[in-house]
Amino acid sequence: MTILTKSLSASVIALAVSGAAWAETPSLQSAGALTFDNANTLFEGDSKAGVVHAFDLGDDILEDQSEYVLGRAQTFEGRTIIDKIDVEIAALLGVTANEVVINDMAVHAPTKQIFLSVHRGQGPDAEAVIFKVDHGKVELVDLDAASHSQTNVGPVPSAQALEFGQLLNTLAITDIDFYQGEIFVSGVSNQEFSSTLRRIAYPFNGDVKSTSIEIWHAVHAQYETRAPIITQTIVELDGEPTLVAVYACTPIVKIPLTELTDGAHIRGTMIGEMGFGNTPIDILPYANPWDGGMNVVVTNTNRSAASINLDAIADANAMPHGEGIGNVFAITGVPQFPMPMSGTQHFDIIDPMWAVALRADPENGRNVQLHTLSLPFFFDRADHIVEMNFESFTADPFGYKSAPPLEYN
Repeated sequence: MTILTKSLSASVIALAVSGAAWAETPSLQSAGALTFDNANTLFEGDSKAGVVHAFDLGDDILEDQSEYVLGRAQTFEGRTIIDKIDVEIAALLGVTANEVVINDMAVHAPTKQIFLSVHRGQGPDAEAVIFKVDHGKVELVDLDAASHSQTNVGPVPSAQALEFGQLLNTLAITDIDFYQGEIFVSGVSNQEFSSTLRRIAYPFNGDVKSTSIEIWHAVHAQYETRAPIITQTIVELDGEPTLVAVYACTPIVKIPLTELTDGAHIRGTMIGEMGFGNTPIDILPYANPWDGGMNVVVTNTNRSAASINLDAIADANAMPHGEGIGNVFAITGVPQFPMPMSGTQHFDIIDPMWAVALRADPENGRNVQLHTLSLPFFFDRADHIVEMNFESFTADPFGYKSAPPLEYN
């Protein structure tokens, strides 16, 4: 198996400094899902336009972060890279923090640099920009400095308002994954079977292969073609490349890539349920260095994150489905190990030792942090009351007290 209120005069200055990049990125109608290929290409899902953009980033954009200290994994000490990152971004865009929406985060693995897709404003008139983090400082990316190509993803839904105000076309592109020269783009279309997976070769040649996907939805106790994939990843299960996806409200589904052929209507295998009243955010593969196991970790809006072993996913059979099967509201199916990652908004893996989370500060939910967490437990001791750290507790079974204070660059 293989495997982130200034004064008016200050706002004007901030916009003047970033004005060139700000004015020269009209091709983005919306800033959504982000992912990298195995090199320097950043893919961005523009749901409003129904387009995936590919930006080939050069050395003038990418900055090596390998010397930037992320924390100390041996003692489970992460680092807050940026406090109040929404306020920092707002200052650069000349708005207040409540007008900043961070939609996704992706790490460029070779440089360990973090990129963010952001909306300046909310609603259909929001403006789309991309930011990067350079040694703890957030900066606007001049996309004009990158080579650019794009591809349409096929028919997308209209800007119809759903029951509670969200526009349907914001779900046109929900996630993007790169695998062996192709991108896999999930979302909804305007077709009868709206849940759609597009398979697109890169470099783009205009060819888009689309597969409509039906699943058994355990909470609703019915087969569905509307429920969109929210987050997905591609792993090899028993040597077979397989899409592992978590849907809205929240079935876990696996689909061999061999089934994703153009024009096909397929039924994904539902192998688990993450619990009602919840929406998945990100799913990412990682290796557990303690036992050598391969896993995925899934972050959620209203429940703990969960780790799921790839061997268990490979062995998992379809959950009961079809006529006579009732609603299932519990967490069930393939075993899920709870992970202590509350308040996570977006998440990505930096390297085999570190992950980065855009999250609410555990002590102040109004403070949005960019913070590192060590693998495999995605846990920072400083977030919690740890009685072994009390001075009166003389035992030091894990060597925490013997480690010197961390010094950050």
